[in-house]
Amino acid sequence: MPDMPTLVQREADLSLRAAQDFVRPRVIWPPDPQDGSPIAIFLWDREAGFEEVADALSREGGFIVLALNTIAPDLAAIAVEWVADHGELLGGDPDRLVVAGGGLAATVALQARDEGWPPIRRQLLIGPDVVGWPPAEEPLTGAPPATIVNARGYAGRLRDAGVEVQELLPGEPMTFDWL
Repeated sequence: MPDMPTLVQREADLSLRAAQDFVRPRVIWPPDPQDGSPIAIFLWDREAGFEEVADALSREGGFIVLALNTIAPDLAAIAVEWVADHGELLGGDPDRLVVAGGGLAATVALQARDEGWPPIRRQLLIGPDVVGWPPAEEPLTGAPPATIVNARGYAGRLRDAGVEVQELLPGEPMTFDWL
């Protein structure tokens, strides 16, 4: 029996110009990318788990992932807007745009809602929702649908605002049938 080819996950560093600096996200393609793959902008504000979650989104979810480790909402917004404008250059479909991460991802999704652009297909939010999530006075009506892991408080707030929410427990397998 002939050896089966091993599919390799590709990565690249990207440099996007910001007003005062450069945004330097990592781009990760799934092992077998398809033209028009969904795109996830993974915004993470801590070192722990950054590489593992970004790789899993690409490998298991089939996303082209633009991963950015930042706490700055303006840099996160630049990355999301760039992907919305240029996602096809990465081989992805900017109409299948997902923001992933914690409180910063939730904040960027609300900013896109408020500005009417870019259209976010879904939020994939990973808790805990103790610090950095949109404040309680922030209205959540009209936020994109959400898949939420370990952030019960924010999931409840979204549900109360009429937003579609899929809630998972830590370790529960994630499905991507909403793509």
